[in-house]
Amino acid sequence: MRQIRNESNKMRNELLVIEDTNLHLSIVSKIAAQAGFTTTGASSVSEATRLLRERSFDCITLDLSLGEESGIEVLKLLAGMRCRTPIIVISGSGDEAREETLKIGNFLDLNLCPPIPKPINLAVLRNALTQIANDTTRQKLATHVGW
Repeated sequence: MRQIRNESNKMRNELLVIEDTNLHLSIVSKIAAQAGFTTTGASSVSEATRLLRERSFDCITLDLSLGEESGIEVLKLLAGMRCRTPIIVISGSGDEAREETLKIGNFLDLNLCPPIPKPINLAVLRNALTQIANDTTRQKLATHVGW
């Protein structure tokens, strides 16, 4: 588990980056920090499983190809947990595989955002994470003040 801490802030949003390539983990973490997230990285299905059972996250990014493992296993786990956390699939797989993943996510009743292909378009990722961070912060504030 690699945790990247940004400036401390009680309302900081938590992002789980499930990615087996250090370069992509670093890129996503840097963009996430700009969007208002503290990130935790997991490089395997087993590490992601452990983290998801121990903690809650405000957003998850998921690579479909995790070495010998598949990100689909993580989606099944999240479905079993009845997870409603926004999930962004970031994958070098082709358009057809990303579309199939969306179908699986919808079938499993997951909160899948539009997938982002690799190489990662940084502006698209930043916009998606910023929108999720803003929505999550509003929800936390509303809960905190009792709305």
